[in-house]
Amino acid sequence: MAQDADTTSSSKDGQLANKLFNESVDLFNKHKFIEAVTMINKAITLKPDFAKAYYNRACIKLQLNSPDEAIMDFDKVIELEPNAKAYSGRGYAYLQKKDYQKAIGDFSIAVQQYPDYPEAYYYRGCTNVEQDKYQQALMDFNKAIELEPDYASAYNDRGSVKLLMEDYESAKNDFTKAVTFDPTIACAYDNLGKVHEYIDDLNSALEYYTAAIKIDPDYYIAYNNRGRVKHETGDYEGALEDYDKAVSIRPDYAYAYNNRGNAKYMMGDLNGAIADFTKAIDIDPDYADAYLNRGITKEMQRDEKGACSDWNKAAELGIIEARKYVNNQCAD
Repeated sequence: MAQDADTTSSSKDGQLANKLFNESVDLFNKHKFIEAVTMINKAITLKPDFAKAYYNRACIKLQLNSPDEAIMDFDKVIELEPNAKAYSGRGYAYLQKKDYQKAIGDFSIAVQQYPDYPEAYYYRGCTNVEQDKYQQALMDFNKAIELEPDYASAYNDRGSVKLLMEDYESAKNDFTKAVTFDPTIACAYDNLGKVHEYIDDLNSALEYYTAAIKIDPDYYIAYNNRGRVKHETGDYEGALEDYDKAVSIRPDYAYAYNNRGNAKYMMGDLNGAIADFTKAIDIDPDYADAYLNRGITKEMQRDEKGACSDWNKAAELGIIEARKYVNNQCAD
């Protein structure tokens, strides 16, 4: 995202500001964000109207998860030199803050004033997805791809929307295009795994989840998903290994604890299963499936009171199957 400096400034302060700016860009590219900010602050002190410096500092603030500070810098860029990247960048900062209305506003300004800027359409599409506005998201992703036919992330995210809409064949085509244009995009391989899992091609699903992990060995979601497929094929030991890896990378990943509990249940380790279901519930107290599963496991241990307590909670959280257990097996 970093921009190059203007090297035409004639004043000594301007020339030094450009030098510091370029050094900050080098630090940014090396992911030395704190050092880059220090350098860019000096550049702005020497050249207070240095729009590119404010823009790059905003980008660094986004990397440092400081969207409010980034917004202030994007505001300054828009004051000095309004452009598509500034509006889109500020919109992305609002997206980080989950302020979807302001995010949509900035992306819309960007596409209205700069209609050939694909990134603004893409991120407006992402914002629409967050609000479950799938048709609007599809239109934005379509436009981003029209403007940039090899936009891998747009294909991947458009495929994700189609997956949510159960248009599996079209989703698969989009994910395939995503990895064709960018073979390093791990989440697209993970999504290909999901598509093949949904259409019951479990062998292909395993291959795609493994491909995602090969690209990103810390991709805990792919480990969880691959573990789930191994579970479905009866490879409980293999599933357990994948769930172990997922929670070692992300210790607060409730889904993997619940799934690991299911694998332990199938292997006859009821105490271990209950411990995992409990951990999932500790992380997410509204995790209905974990209550249901813990209740079933407690029933196997002849803990009827504990089972009914968990089923009641799962039923309160909307699990129909849990309500059936309560009605059939729990006293008033």
